[in-house]
Amino acid sequence: MAEAANELTMLACGIYGHPLPKQHGAPLRLVVPWKYGFKSIKSIVKIEFTAEQPRTLWNSNRPHEYGFEANVDPATPHTRWSQESEKLIDSGELRRTLPFNGYGEWVAALYR
Repeated sequence: MAEAANELTMLACGIYGHPLPKQHGAPLRLVVPWKYGFKSIKSIVKIEFTAEQPRTLWNSNRPHEYGFEANVDPATPHTRWSQESEKLIDSGELRRTLPFNGYGEWVAALYR
């Protein structure tokens, strides 16, 4: 809930002035800018509150690789590769991964 209520999180129902298409998460997509794609919600079709964290595909298949905070903090080691650097899509440039995708100042406290 703290992630969803954060001021940087947004619900998207459109993109570039048009309704959100299915490939972008229609009808609603929760945009959490400090999380990488595989840890972010793709599409919302219903909201259900539970007392415990539900099991997910990643947490079920690779529980030691993809914990709740996976790919949020580059200092957290991954069992098969380093998360210390990332390759930019447009230029191919390799750079140091920024903690929390550069939003650490606003969201790091959520994970303490």
